[in-house]
Amino acid sequence: MFAVNVAINLPVKSLFRQFTYAVPDDLPFLDAGWRVVVPFSGQKVEGFVVERTSFPEEPMQMAKIKNIEAAIGDRPWFDAEMLATARWLAHYYMCSLAEAMRLFVPGKTSIKRSAVRDEAGKLLYYEYAQRLKEKTVLAYRINAAGRETLAEQTLAARAKGQHKALEVLAVADDWLTTGELGQQGVSPAVIKALVQRELVATGQKRILRNSYERPLQAGERLVLTEEQKQAVAAVNAATDAGKHRCFLLQGITGSGKTEVYLRAAAHAVDAGKQVLMLVPEIALTAQLVKRFQTWFGNTIAVAHSKLSQNERGDVWYRMATGQARVLIGVRSAVFAPFENLGLVIMDEEHEGSYKQEERPNYHARDVAMARCRHTGAPLLLGSATPDICTYYKATHGEYTHLRLTKRPNGSVLPEVELVDMRQELAEKNYSVLSRRLQQCLVTTVGSGEQAIVLLNRRGYSTFVMCRDCGYTITCPHCAVALVYHSAHEDMRCHYCGNTAPVPTVCPTCGSRRIKFFGTGTQKAEAELEQLPEVRVLRMDQDSTMAKFAHEEILRRFAAKERNVLIGTQMVAKGHDIPNVTLVGVLAADSALNLPDYRASERAFSLLTQAAGRAGRGDKCGHVIFQTYDPENRVVRLAATQDYDTFAKGELQARQDFFYPPFAQILKMTVWDKDEGAGLALAQKVVFFLQRLQLEGKLGEMVVAGPFPALVSKVRDLFRFNILVKSENLEPVKAALLASPFKEQPNLYFDVDPASVI
Repeated sequence: MFAVNVAINLPVKSLFRQFTYAVPDDLPFLDAGWRVVVPFSGQKVEGFVVERTSFPEEPMQMAKIKNIEAAIGDRPWFDAEMLATARWLAHYYMCSLAEAMRLFVPGKTSIKRSAVRDEAGKLLYYEYAQRLKEKTVLAYRINAAGRETLAEQTLAARAKGQHKALEVLAVADDWLTTGELGQQGVSPAVIKALVQRELVATGQKRILRNSYERPLQAGERLVLTEEQKQAVAAVNAATDAGKHRCFLLQGITGSGKTEVYLRAAAHAVDAGKQVLMLVPEIALTAQLVKRFQTWFGNTIAVAHSKLSQNERGDVWYRMATGQARVLIGVRSAVFAPFENLGLVIMDEEHEGSYKQEERPNYHARDVAMARCRHTGAPLLLGSATPDICTYYKATHGEYTHLRLTKRPNGSVLPEVELVDMRQELAEKNYSVLSRRLQQCLVTTVGSGEQAIVLLNRRGYSTFVMCRDCGYTITCPHCAVALVYHSAHEDMRCHYCGNTAPVPTVCPTCGSRRIKFFGTGTQKAEAELEQLPEVRVLRMDQDSTMAKFAHEEILRRFAAKERNVLIGTQMVAKGHDIPNVTLVGVLAADSALNLPDYRASERAFSLLTQAAGRAGRGDKCGHVIFQTYDPENRVVRLAATQDYDTFAKGELQARQDFFYPPFAQILKMTVWDKDEGAGLALAQKVVFFLQRLQLEGKLGEMVVAGPFPALVSKVRDLFRFNILVKSENLEPVKAALLASPFKEQPNLYFDVDPASVI
């Protein structure tokens, strides 16, 4: 018997230590990476074996050690690379090792607990079962009697079907299902007869669920440009060398970055390696999957949050066993197991959706970088508008900078037109659609072409207000206005999900003059449908709740069932539909004035990406930005897709105000039901850091706050932020993790926050 240290898999942030358990004699194989069931605090829970260890020497301590009760699965879940990545993540993002490791498990836990009660409802005990259920079907295999019958040719001459079935089963390496036998001309009746004659054995065979399995179709092989060839050659050389390098593939919209991805992935697969292809949105997976399937067939796997936990478990199994060679997935796919990871590709690497908002607040790009360092795989980051920090590293030699400056088909970037919405209001046009955009939409659909309209606000109206007293209907649990949704005739909170009926009278003054203000995608959809010949599809969070809703909407639009697609930012990214010649962006400057250092970068990226959806075929594209600030520098640079000029100015501003890439940022947020108590705790943290700084223990740093978050209350919890900026955060992180604040249950650490508000 020996001992192991186990990280307890419970959804709590304050459980940083590991616990020692004894390994019983019937589990001698247990080592680092196994999932186990252990007794903990009066219940049975899942744990992750971190390492083997020795028993404590003190008899009293030895007496407290409990046995591991069971191993989960038939192999270790974590290999050495996954464990190393989890350790790095726990250190860098200031979370427990258990929190980091549970990210690698579909559903974040492997077992579930069910209460068993008597007739009076009294709890008797708990039953435990594995969450991940393998799907099995009836299968068949030839037995010894069948082989003997086949060898001695003792079947009747007329039993040709049975003879053929035995021949098929005799050469099979595995159990065969009814469907697999049917593909080889063996009927169920024949198999049934052989089973009755005891010439064939029956059993259960695992079936791997794959919602994306399709008949194989050959795809078009495009001729690469010289720039594309150079990019592919550089990445392939790194793949062959098996030495980690990071590449930034910066290409204008429509420049053929996907073709580079395909060639680089094919080279890695041909070398016997696996590829991870990360995308920022579920909406982008369908089109990319189709492109990759034409190259790799059904050896690709797909992972995203719309799949069930069991489906994701099957995807993880296919990657771990090498049955799939390419994994396409959103942020969480970065935690998949791989048999032989040889290349990671991250499309639209600038996207904020790669950053997890909940603890641990990891960024998929940094996790991918860590995995590539441990495996020696190259990391290829692609974008038309790279993250400013990525661009800085590429231009300063830390990453290899690859450029695509032209569209392969010879098409040019679309013409961008700015419409001043102040002038529209002055001329009595109160529609969300400018007259110019309305005219272009009618002309576009009239000529058989299609358009995309972007409005980055879902719902019908963004708030509901009394016109007499000015009272705004707000969420009782959050410090935000409720948004009116016409589909269900109710108001909803986009933070906690609370719903409320639309009031007929003001709850404050009793007035009936209730009015909807602002415009969301539902209202814009209604206005678009008033235009002649316009047939609208809407794609936002409300319309894409179903499993394959994104794919179905895009399929219908690409098939020209509708000629205008309106939606939030998910319509602006990555879609390549040749018949789209017009893009309209409503409220193009809406994100520019947020009090966040990345506001300009986000606005520039969204506008540039949206504009890039137009004119990707052989027809010229036209883009309209509707703005209340047409002279704004960011809007004008986005109109010309002049990223380099934008980045130069942005980097200078960040250097002046000490923001990334010239500083690292740690955001700490206190959540508390008591506003005063939350503020007091936040002030204690600030005083703690300031005292250490005065003692010279933390080096140069800037501490800002505490200050209320932009949305100061969510789900009845008040929020206070503290920002720490430093060229090196390691001393600050070490001090906090050595303090009582480390296990403070309502204090959250966010390293490299996506937003400071």
